[in-house]
Amino acid sequence: MKIVSICLCLLLSCLAWAEVSVISVTDENKHASKEDFYHTFEYFISTPGAQGSKCQATRIAPHWFVTAAHCVKELCAKQCTLQMDLLEAPVSVLAEGNHSLQKPTVFVHPGYRSTRKVKNDFALIYLNLNQASKTYYRRATAKNPQNVAMRARDFTAWLNRNPRTARMYRQVLSPQLPPIAVFDNANYELDRTVSVISIFDGKRHVRVNPNPVYYVKDLGYAYTQNFGVRKGMSGSGVMTNTGELIGIISAYVGADLYKGKEKLKHEELFVFPVFNETLVSFMQEVMGSDFNRVSQKDAFPYLARKTRKSFNEITKMLK
Repeated sequence: MKIVSICLCLLLSCLAWAEVSVISVTDENKHASKEDFYHTFEYFISTPGAQGSKCQATRIAPHWFVTAAHCVKELCAKQCTLQMDLLEAPVSVLAEGNHSLQKPTVFVHPGYRSTRKVKNDFALIYLNLNQASKTYYRRATAKNPQNVAMRARDFTAWLNRNPRTARMYRQVLSPQLPPIAVFDNANYELDRTVSVISIFDGKRHVRVNPNPVYYVKDLGYAYTQNFGVRKGMSGSGVMTNTGELIGIISAYVGADLYKGKEKLKHEELFVFPVFNETLVSFMQEVMGSDFNRVSQKDAFPYLARKTRKSFNEITKMLK
């Protein structure tokens, strides 16, 4: 009997080890490198008579991107030009889209208010990367500090000599789009780690959050401790380590936590809207039949668990 028991235990141990191995490879590391973020881009906004701005956007359908409302609300109130930078390479492409009241391509959530910077801080951009007007250029270097325009044929020749960049460009034009995770009306703790990508001057860096993430229904958005989010990253997707898009970067805030009148501590918080009923309804209305091409997944019970944690202090502080 002892021999049988030992063998059985060894068999169970091997099975358990095999299961954990599969999870760690196929799930835990599914969204870990900057190549996994080829659906996310840096873009630049310009408008007549105003200083331009820079944000990020994440592609959710063949011609649709999500971004933060505060990036585009004022600059695109009447008309604006968006230029989306597509590559991290010595050469790159700016895909251009134009927005006007007559032909809108930027759609801001009607519930967004600049006085409440996070709730409904959400917008959609329509841009067909394959048909958009494109500007090709060589990136600035220490030796040549200005970007230099390229002809389309010179860009193509560069891709022919650099297969890695050519492969990246093909993936950018036809990426694997992330499913969105939809939250219902409850308080949740995310049962995943999250990461974001920082894109500045074409350089990409993945930042992973080691802290718990909470969605608070009374706030209508989520929060965690800041893990390197900064100005210029707004609009980028907040991704789980298993590849779901749960929200977009909105803001980071300094928060003082109190117990009564006693100040307990100061925290730097990253706060961001998640896909809830309000945002999803807006997407359906704006995108029409294209919304059917957005992959969806319920956050609960697959990605998040309900929590009885008290959010009274954090709600009073952030509202």
